[in-house]
Amino acid sequence: MSWSEELFVMAVFFVIMGGPLFMFFGGVAVLLLGTWPMRAAFAVLSAFLALHPLPGRAFNKMLHTSNFTKLLFKYFSYRFVWCDDFSDVAFQTKPWIGTGPPHGVFPLANLLSIPAINDFLGCPFVGAAASVVFVTPWSLRRERFRLRYMTLYGVVPVDRKSIEKAMAQGHCVGIVPDGVAGIFKTNGHKELLAMKDRKGIARLALRTGMPIMPAYSFGNTTAFSCWYDSFGILESISRKAQASMFLFWGRFGLPIPRRTQVTMAFGRAIEVSKVENPTEEQIDEVHQKFLQATKQMPLGERCERVVPYWSPR
Repeated sequence: MSWSEELFVMAVFFVIMGGPLFMFFGGVAVLLLGTWPMRAAFAVLSAFLALHPLPGRAFNKMLHTSNFTKLLFKYFSYRFVWCDDFSDVAFQTKPWIGTGPPHGVFPLANLLSIPAINDFLGCPFVGAAASVVFVTPWSLRRERFRLRYMTLYGVVPVDRKSIEKAMAQGHCVGIVPDGVAGIFKTNGHKELLAMKDRKGIARLALRTGMPIMPAYSFGNTTAFSCWYDSFGILESISRKAQASMFLFWGRFGLPIPRRTQVTMAFGRAIEVSKVENPTEEQIDEVHQKFLQATKQMPLGERCERVVPYWSPR
């Protein structure tokens, strides 16, 4: 990609990822040093950012095929890989639950999979995110500022009712299974997943009867570096606040992701029979299959690579 295209992508990320920092520290400064009119104006701005309506599905589809989205694909050299050479059956018409750990500081691979799966593979697909992502409190929950606008790619709340509704409409749904907990497993030495005791995917699959499409996001955790305490204090606060609290940085030490290659690898779908009230044993069985499939993802001996929209740099 050209230097002008690269600078444009960097500028957009600087605003989207740096915006929460500005709102947080700006809010503290206004609260402590500002006048009452300044505080009122900042409160109005925060409320507007949190509550103003976002464009609908027509805009989602336009964004999927926009030049900006194609620049994002090029910036990260985004690729799909199918392990065990089964791409011919990977995306059938039946809705499925997609999983794509690790979360990392920001799930870039998962976000980009939404337009790629919809428009390159022709499969109706939406992401799922915590309900709080759809609003923007300016206080300690600063991460939600950037995430709300990322929902423009097509995201539903990650609750059973919303996911079942999306599937009933024929959509496949993608979930980052390690969530906020996965952020606090990110480090520069090795990649760890926080999924051993998180059985919500297995429970959801059994209750809906939908297969699980296991995936893995390579390169996702290298786009940003992060710092958090080793005592688990920030992790505990993040869980209670339902928002991640940590320090992060990327390219040039700024809130801009590094230009790393990001690859989404897909495994073989895990078929599940519908059980209205699954037992713990049934949930554990499906969960173990899911964990095993995720572990084997990097070990597929044969892979078919697909590069949508762009050529490798």
